[in-house]
Amino acid sequence: MSDAFGDYLHSIGRLPLLTPAEELHLGTVVQHWLSTPKPSPGLARRGRRAMDRMVTANLRLVVSVTRHYQTRIRHLQLDPLDVVQAGTLGLIRAVERYSPTRGYRFSTYAYWWIRQAVNRHLHEQSGAIRLPSQVTGLAMKARFLQSSEARGLRLADLAARLGETEKRLAFVLRVTHEAHAVSLDQPVGGEEGEVCLGDLIPTASALPYEEDYGWLHGEVGQLEPIEQEVLHLRFRAEDPLSLAKTADCLGLTKEKVQRLERQAFHKLRRRVLPMLEPQRRPACSSTR
Repeated sequence: MSDAFGDYLHSIGRLPLLTPAEELHLGTVVQHWLSTPKPSPGLARRGRRAMDRMVTANLRLVVSVTRHYQTRIRHLQLDPLDVVQAGTLGLIRAVERYSPTRGYRFSTYAYWWIRQAVNRHLHEQSGAIRLPSQVTGLAMKARFLQSSEARGLRLADLAARLGETEKRLAFVLRVTHEAHAVSLDQPVGGEEGEVCLGDLIPTASALPYEEDYGWLHGEVGQLEPIEQEVLHLRFRAEDPLSLAKTADCLGLTKEKVQRLERQAFHKLRRRVLPMLEPQRRPACSSTR
């Protein structure tokens, strides 16, 4: 959680909540203001104050709804504050449409408007190209119907159930699929942040394992047979042996095996170092 988001939670946590009676009173004032064709300055001022009071008192509800989407927000690499702001727009819409005469609590009514606004924002941010909400909404309905049928539905059946033409439905499904993009920083399996999708994509300069180490195997083949056997037993991929077990397998002493291992490494170092650092030249031990 970022510091800005923490500060935001701290600030809205100090705002007082509304009682049921206050909700009814403020909702009535807002509806009277919005339903009046030409409200007086006093009515408009009271209506705006009532709307602001209802919005600020329910900001914690927006955060509560947003927390249900933590995984999607993290995978899309979005700022939680941006998602909260999108949910706040849904809250404002709920205040504008809330009717106190219907008898239910405002939080019950606002929940669905906030959830709709958050879902719309996440859908708009999930693709490389921003698509209209009508397109993404139609695609969601089509995929939901398709998944609800055990045998699946043909395009014609989907179009008939949704009241759309086959051509438009096919276009919507295609563009929503092609516009979807996945971040290379998205965690893949394991704990969060352990492995990212970009880590699994090899670079153009990366060589296969055999090509990368094939030249080294050729240099090992130039060693004495007993030296090759020591290195094989000591550093094989499966079940490498200790010095003592290697000595037992070869019928040698532990000191002899250790000396052969050092001797093999010394030979390899002299052959491999010029290949890895060609700019370096061995110093002449004597002059003629």
